[in-house]
Amino acid sequence: MVAAPDDDSPASTDASGDADGDSAPDGASPPDETGSGPDDGSTSPSTSPAAEPASDAPERSDPASTGRRPFLAGPLGTGPERTLRLVLGVTVLAVVLRLLLLGDRVQHFDEARVAWWTLEFMRTGSFEYRYIIHGPFIQHVNTLLFSLLGTTDFATRLLPALVGGLLPLTALLFREHLRRTELVALALFLGFNPVLLYYSRFSRSTVLVAGFSFVAFGLFVRAFDARRARRTMGREVVTDGAGVTARTATATGTLSNLVDLDRTRSAALYAHVGVFFVALAFAAKENALVYLLCWAGAGVLVSDRLLSTPGTDGFDRIEAAVERVVLRPGHYLAHALIALGIVVVVTLFFYAPRGGAAPDGVGLFAALGQPGQLPAVVDATVVDIQAGLDYWFGGSTEPGCNKDNLVDGYACYLGRFMESLALYAGPLATLSVVGFIADRYAGGQPRGLVMFAAFWGFASVVGYPLGTDIYGAWIVVNALLPLAIPAAVGAALLYRWGVDAYREDDGISLLLVLVLALVATSATGYQGVTGVYGSPEEGPDSLVQYAQPDGDWRPLLAEMRAVSGANDPGADDVLVHGSYYVDGDESAVRTPACIRWFKALPLPWYMDKDRMQVTCTNSTAELDARQSTPPVVIARASHAEELDQRLGENYRKETARIRRGAITTVVYIERSAPRADMERSAPRADTKRSAPRADIDRAASRSAVRQSRADRPPRAALQAPADHRRAVREVRAARAGLDAGG
Repeated sequence: MVAAPDDDSPASTDASGDADGDSAPDGASPPDETGSGPDDGSTSPSTSPAAEPASDAPERSDPASTGRRPFLAGPLGTGPERTLRLVLGVTVLAVVLRLLLLGDRVQHFDEARVAWWTLEFMRTGSFEYRYIIHGPFIQHVNTLLFSLLGTTDFATRLLPALVGGLLPLTALLFREHLRRTELVALALFLGFNPVLLYYSRFSRSTVLVAGFSFVAFGLFVRAFDARRARRTMGREVVTDGAGVTARTATATGTLSNLVDLDRTRSAALYAHVGVFFVALAFAAKENALVYLLCWAGAGVLVSDRLLSTPGTDGFDRIEAAVERVVLRPGHYLAHALIALGIVVVVTLFFYAPRGGAAPDGVGLFAALGQPGQLPAVVDATVVDIQAGLDYWFGGSTEPGCNKDNLVDGYACYLGRFMESLALYAGPLATLSVVGFIADRYAGGQPRGLVMFAAFWGFASVVGYPLGTDIYGAWIVVNALLPLAIPAAVGAALLYRWGVDAYREDDGISLLLVLVLALVATSATGYQGVTGVYGSPEEGPDSLVQYAQPDGDWRPLLAEMRAVSGANDPGADDVLVHGSYYVDGDESAVRTPACIRWFKALPLPWYMDKDRMQVTCTNSTAELDARQSTPPVVIARASHAEELDQRLGENYRKETARIRRGAITTVVYIERSAPRADMERSAPRADTKRSAPRADIDRAASRSAVRQSRADRPPRAALQAPADHRRAVREVRAARAGLDAGG
């Protein structure tokens, strides 16, 4: 479906596959011509006549005749077995790098917001889709991770870390269309690009939606390959029944069984699993719909080229496709209904309200036992999703980037996007252009997969700066995944140039290739080490988003937790002072209720998960009226002088920035306050906000939510819930203040 049908045509080949580990996809002799396919795992049969080797392909000697062993043949094997082991090795290392020091960075504004609502879901059993924090997938999964691992920063980031770390495995889904070296290069790009690495260690849904969409795309490609293979293998059995058997037997007993196309059975299975991952992508984030639009656009461009290929009749292809559908309408209708059912079930499972947030307090699982309530739950889910889509895709008339008009705002965001791309994905971006040009114009008939991915990636570069409401380098992730495919083609081309130069004793060319490879790998390694591990909070704006607190908060948060754990049960642990951080709204759903929640994030997450008792004062008079002062006091730096006078030498003063470029926050910690064990695994449990809450608290919460729903406008009006609208206003106000230097 999304793979290029013209990949049936053989690509230009390199003669000695095992010598350099880089057989061309489809091989020079199609299996239906010779009865045996190439040994690179690219066993996709071709329906076109056998292709002659490319005229510019160098003649290569057989390694057996020269006595030269294939590179790394000993430890890694040869052919597809070596490719599989390399991809698996890259994947293992990618996972390790994402888990390394995963919980060290202080929570970002967005991370803390999602984590807090996940914690609230666990405590109350009440869930409602809140579009301002994007799709609910991460909340549902993190409730399980919090239960198993505790409410830690590590646990909040584990899901995207695993999804991002396993991305290199997706390279194997494209094995019928890419050379072996291209598969390995693709795995390397997906595993070690600094932007992908950084935001795989970030509790945000961007890597989830990008990863699930990329897997879905790969599965659709496999569905196309399996359908094509089934047709060709059927012809092969008729003409030469020994062909398939011979090819399968050569792979038996090796790891290449896992990448042998002959082992695939059902194109429909691949397609339906792909639909499942599309549904997961939509559950992760709403912009999964943008991926579908990109696929549609890229598909049109690739199909146009296929239908206009010299020597083929595009109308015949269209007629044949229509004929297949007309002759078997029931078959295609059944699969369409199955796909629709998968999307509906997955979407309902993740988006449907639970507990007190549901209509009449009957959530998804309760409605399964009360079928009469299920229509109301479905209706609530649909309306919530429509409200979210209306917010995210309804269009904005507000220029971004503090500009006066939309054009300047877009130009600003596009410039920042290109800066992030150049600084942290320069080799990948450059090689994607090289790979696209080489495959499109210098490699004989271009491969549909490479063209499709390039069109998808280039459209993402242009489009995402237009659709973003606030800049973060995470939007670059959406372009990097598709661009990694043509980039892998470019990297493999560079590798083959180096191999040719080595074999031909061309020292100058070999040196040039080595220098280029060294520059690319050094830049990637340096940016990865410094940006991801060296300064994950203080890096440049082109990688680290401005709502990231600085690293000085980590020891302060640990000490706050220790002081809170040793404080008297029921006593106030933290005082937040000043109008910047305090609004005094004790009735707010979000806790601590008295603070300006969005101004203070991520502090509410740390205060709530560690069950700190927080109180607030909005003025000096309120501060003076208190009979005692908690052991921790937090305020904006503008209040430092008045707090210095009142707290004196009894408190130690520390400073930290809660946003990049924002005014400093001061934290006072009582010198004589007792400290609990800094390494304890759980905070005190004998407080007013112990988790999980008592049943009476849960019932009260559900009652309050139901009352809140009763007071809202009818769902049919498709109006955003009141707390959502308020959250949107507060987030925009906070962003405006930060953009202005606050």
